[in-house]
Amino acid sequence: MRLRHIEVFHAIMRTGSLSKAAELLCVSQPAVSKVLAHAERSVGLTLFNRVHGRLQPTREAELLFSETQKLQTSLDSIRDLARNLALQPEGHLRIGCLPSLGLSLIPSTVEAFRAAYPRVSLKIQTRHTEELLNALLTRDLDLAVALNPPARPGIASVELGRTPVVCVGPRDDNPAAGPLALQTLVEGDWISIGNVDPLGELIGNALHALGLDGHVPTVEAQTWHVARALAARGIGYALLDELTAKSGAEAVTMRPIAPPLSVGVYALTRDGGMASRAGNAFVDVLRARFV
Repeated sequence: MRLRHIEVFHAIMRTGSLSKAAELLCVSQPAVSKVLAHAERSVGLTLFNRVHGRLQPTREAELLFSETQKLQTSLDSIRDLARNLALQPEGHLRIGCLPSLGLSLIPSTVEAFRAAYPRVSLKIQTRHTEELLNALLTRDLDLAVALNPPARPGIASVELGRTPVVCVGPRDDNPAAGPLALQTLVEGDWISIGNVDPLGELIGNALHALGLDGHVPTVEAQTWHVARALAARGIGYALLDELTAKSGAEAVTMRPIAPPLSVGVYALTRDGGMASRAGNAFVDVLRARFV
């Protein structure tokens, strides 16, 4: 007997009729009759007799029912497990992110994710953009989160949301109301992060478009957190994404800029998408941070 034969056979034994078995299995009565007939032919036995319009199991059917009960119980357990996994994924996820996101976006995301999916364990790694892309390709990571990542063969990306670029200064700064013009920024003491990463490249392109790329920065830090720490001490003003600006230990003042700039936050996977419901669930929780 095949598994489908056993499933239909058990449904008939439990309900006592073809119509109720069909309701239990969510199929039509003719479909149940067809499977039952095929099962009887395959084993060469009559499993049910009709007595006064009702199905009466034969002695052979009762013996088969007893013997296949364990198998049916196992099948029911498999269905329950599949249903529970759909509702409550479990497993292990390896997630990589930029250092700044590891101090800002990721902690609140992990908190919300663990509350909803407590049976999924997580491994969080902080790496720079190129390292994240390489780790995905070598399958050292299941998922990565980065800002405006470059296109890379074999890597799929989806934008989760955007975060504005802001001007960061010391805590006791008392800026005038309204956005700070980029021209005003670069004509004073300002801290550059270079153009070796996507955010630095975005800022560099904006300054070039405005004809402001000839202004030499007071300090070129090339790392976001160093730029933020310098700005917090009043050495100059730095342009950073708002997530990074909010992630440091030292208090700073943040101010919008004109013209406005924003940078995309992306979830990165290998081509073909996530291989687990847990991974897709984590991406959903990440996306909700921007709603």
